[in-house]
Amino acid sequence: MITTIIFDMNGVITDDEDCHELATKNAFYEVGVAITPEIYRKFCLGRPDTNAFKELIAEFEIKGKNAEELISVKTLFYLELIKDNLRIYPGVVELIHRLYKKYTLALTTSSTLDEMETVMSKLQIGKLFKTMVSAKDVKYGKPDPEPYLLTAEKLGVNCEDCLVIEDSENGVRSAKSAGMKCIAITNSENRDTLQLADRVIDHYSEINEAFIQNV
Repeated sequence: MITTIIFDMNGVITDDEDCHELATKNAFYEVGVAITPEIYRKFCLGRPDTNAFKELIAEFEIKGKNAEELISVKTLFYLELIKDNLRIYPGVVELIHRLYKKYTLALTTSSTLDEMETVMSKLQIGKLFKTMVSAKDVKYGKPDPEPYLLTAEKLGVNCEDCLVIEDSENGVRSAKSAGMKCIAITNSENRDTLQLADRVIDHYSEINEAFIQNV
């Protein structure tokens, strides 16, 4: 019986993956590294910056900057990019308000705390989530199950009673490894990369009570 629904943020609520990619590209440009779309997907998509940036620093043998410094630069670029242009996916805020009436809601994101708090403030939906987990709360980010296991622990619920809404292969792997049901939406990746999810959808209008309980 699904009692709890957990949302990812970037690529699920906010249509801002291009902003994260550009901010990452700008941060690494300052240390002489060109982040291509292929590199971004391999290292960054659906993963916390802490893990991704450490791996990129090792991969490109970057000297004189650590991950925390580059993440700070990237976050500043990202916050500037969304300041007057934060896009959200059609129907998702309405879905969150609708589900809030029947389910416990939580947010589990690979974003930094500053990024998460800024988005929640802009959209004015933070109060609808009983708990929120950001990159700062975990040692191991997605695709490791830790973010979703921690969310369930903070809520005091069983993982098998949780349904996650994700958009990335790494996010789906994290949710499924935690023992949760998962709906993947094709906002960021194609269906072929999301097949580990219990259901794959194209539009939020597909989610209703019957759909949730039959996942």
